[in-house]
Amino acid sequence: MLSWILHRLKGDKIIWITVFLIAAVSLLAIYSSTSALAYRLKGGDTEAYAIRHLVLLGTGFVIIFVVHLVDYRVFARIVNLMLAITLGLLIFTIAQGSEVNEAARWITVFGQSFQPSDLAKITLMIFLAKLLTQRQEVIKDFTEGFLPALFWVVMICGLIAPSDLSTASLMFIASVMVMFVAGIDLKYIGMLVLVALLGGSILFNTASRATTWNNRIAEYKERMFNPEFDGSPTTVQAHIAVAKGGLWGAGPGKSSQRNFLPNAQSDYVYAIIIEEYGLIGGTFVLLLYLLLLFRSVSIVTVSKTFGALMAAGLSFMLVLQALVNMGVAVGILPITGLTLPLISYGGTSILLTSVSIGIILSVSRSALEVKKKTKTQGRGRGRKKFEIA
Repeated sequence: MLSWILHRLKGDKIIWITVFLIAAVSLLAIYSSTSALAYRLKGGDTEAYAIRHLVLLGTGFVIIFVVHLVDYRVFARIVNLMLAITLGLLIFTIAQGSEVNEAARWITVFGQSFQPSDLAKITLMIFLAKLLTQRQEVIKDFTEGFLPALFWVVMICGLIAPSDLSTASLMFIASVMVMFVAGIDLKYIGMLVLVALLGGSILFNTASRATTWNNRIAEYKERMFNPEFDGSPTTVQAHIAVAKGGLWGAGPGKSSQRNFLPNAQSDYVYAIIIEEYGLIGGTFVLLLYLLLLFRSVSIVTVSKTFGALMAAGLSFMLVLQALVNMGVAVGILPITGLTLPLISYGGTSILLTSVSIGIILSVSRSALEVKKKTKTQGRGRGRKKFEIA
């Protein structure tokens, strides 16, 4: 059975290996970081959370395997439906106004808590890739090339920003990077950044969570410029975990800060990784995400297709989120609440991250097949603009 599966793993093998290694790190980190939580909520059953996480990772790999065998062009055909569903869910989330962790960003689907913004990340990258691919002939034009992309980026990010500014900002930055790769004029990208800064300044003064955001920024500034200021209790505990890790770490399962650090299994799992595996382990995890980004974006160099642009966008989203989470854990960024993709404990976020990775591998599989065929035939198409096929 295992050999049958391994024989059918297509696409970039380095991406597959990278994802397997990230999952292995995840399982070790979650088993350790949830032990204190298990004693509080599960009567000391330290395996309960690890088993659930293992099941989610296993399900995630099934999703990756299935999706990576799907022709990536299918997503161009269904993305309009995905967009309609995503917009509906985002509007419904705002309308119901349910609050989890002080943010109206969750809904319940079949008894499972779900953040529509997780689906929005995938949908926006696919839709933007398709839109910019279809408009390659007018990509430098303000009205025909830039404005349609601007409309949808502002629309989706604007629906998310009032309750989850961190995710909206992440999506915006990834969108800008996709526009740059697709060939949007730099002066229009600069204009988009100015629009975002203006919108952000308005939200920081009017949104329901404006007080929380301003407090986080104020705490961050004070921490950066006042050496006598330690920061919030959560930040202090994360810093202690990082400091205890040193170069080599305390060893697997030997974290002490997991007993004091809130959300040690989600928002601050990277701090626990550093405490147990040291700077060496933390750097290894960072390099895994950077390798994933490099291998995904490199598809663009061999395949000027909608799929390559889509894969680049999805990898931008995943790795930017990882970098922000790590930055928060080690104290170089303000608190955001973003989790570490495929490592943090969670449900639907792991499954939707798996969809993204599956799509990236699907594009990689197709690009490698085309490259092999081109070499065999001894000719190339020399494409300079992105196209659907």
